[in-house]
Amino acid sequence: MNEHNAQAITAPTRKPLDASTRSVSDAPVETDGLFRDAPIPILIEDWSGIKAWIDSLRTSGVNDFESFIDQHPEVIDKLRELHAFVDANDATLALFDAESKETFFAWSRELLPANRFSNSQVLRAMFEGRTSCQGERVLTTLTGRKVPIVWRCSLPKDVDAYRRLHFYAFDVTEHKENADRLQALRAQMARTARVSMVGQLVASITHEIGQPLGAVRTGLDAAVRWLDRPAPDIAEALAAFRHASQWTDDIVGICRRLRGFLAGAPVEAVELDCAEIVDSAMLLIASEANANAITLAKEIEPALTAYADRIQLQQVLTNLLINGIHAIAAANAHGRAPLLTVRARPYNDTQTLFEVIDSGGGIKSLQPDAIFQPLSSTKSDGMGMGLPISKSIVEAHGGSIWVADTGESGTRFCFTLPRSARARSAGVLGADARRGPNENHGSL
Repeated sequence: MNEHNAQAITAPTRKPLDASTRSVSDAPVETDGLFRDAPIPILIEDWSGIKAWIDSLRTSGVNDFESFIDQHPEVIDKLRELHAFVDANDATLALFDAESKETFFAWSRELLPANRFSNSQVLRAMFEGRTSCQGERVLTTLTGRKVPIVWRCSLPKDVDAYRRLHFYAFDVTEHKENADRLQALRAQMARTARVSMVGQLVASITHEIGQPLGAVRTGLDAAVRWLDRPAPDIAEALAAFRHASQWTDDIVGICRRLRGFLAGAPVEAVELDCAEIVDSAMLLIASEANANAITLAKEIEPALTAYADRIQLQQVLTNLLINGIHAIAAANAHGRAPLLTVRARPYNDTQTLFEVIDSGGGIKSLQPDAIFQPLSSTKSDGMGMGLPISKSIVEAHGGSIWVADTGESGTRFCFTLPRSARARSAGVLGADARRGPNENHGSL
């Protein structure tokens, strides 16, 4: 700050006559009845000295007002020496619980102390030559009430008019209270919605851990067979034990994620190799696919990634693959090879598309997307939990899931996920990611 600016701040050239330092009978009184009886609080203030200081600051070569204030925060308090309260209407007195103008002006400095956030709105607008300004602040009345307000002021072109700036105040207490109540209701509704899913989650635990438990059993049985031979194959048995151990870890992870979902815990996403995660999901359902003589296939573009929670993405793929196995087994289609395929490819600049395609008999429902509703199942022994949970997981990651095609030749499920942390944090979801079930996403 140069010497000229320092003088403008520390030694004001003209102090306005503040209504708080004189009797009300001596103060200029606004005689307009519209002003006095207006239902909106109106406070008249003298900012002419501050306007002169602002003009001198700009003339001195200061271009960035915010940076100047950051370097000289004391300016806000010092400028109070160049400011005065001139007049107030009856609504202003009522706002501050003041019985008279004498009372209000006697306490005006304490009722409206310097406030950087609020005052800087006026200062910046004056510095930038704008015609109006507005801001927010919380007032404390003479009775101790806290009153949130929004204020507005027009800035004149005539410098002399700054002697009587009109500030209009709007009490937003009711608006704030309603907003707070609405926020509380939303939080309560969200919590209630999560709690209402407890029953569904209890059912889902059985659904979600059933496949890993089956894989654990398969692995242990295989280990026993490798060991129960005239010449035990220790290496193969150890490999089977390791697989069983891995699937046990997955069961623990699934239960922990379900508890986190109920508590509203954030998604623990990392950048995943799509090929690796597809392989792990296929490994989990391989024994059931083999038992039904179903061929598994995959088409994964090299080096493709998805930003997701590993266990939860594996859950989604496993659920869709199991549904595909059941659909193929129920179809008993003749002349068509039982085939279950997983594809993964870039969907757009920010998302990865996964497709799970089965050669079953299609979804027997007029509205295929209805199967994403909790407890809705097309299988007589189905719990109706796998797809709703998959939908919740995908949407929690910022993606979408839909039935792309379904019919006598099979069904194709599609879902998208962010390709990277940057794409997820940007929240970029293209319109294509929200296509409905009737839009074209290709053929089987």
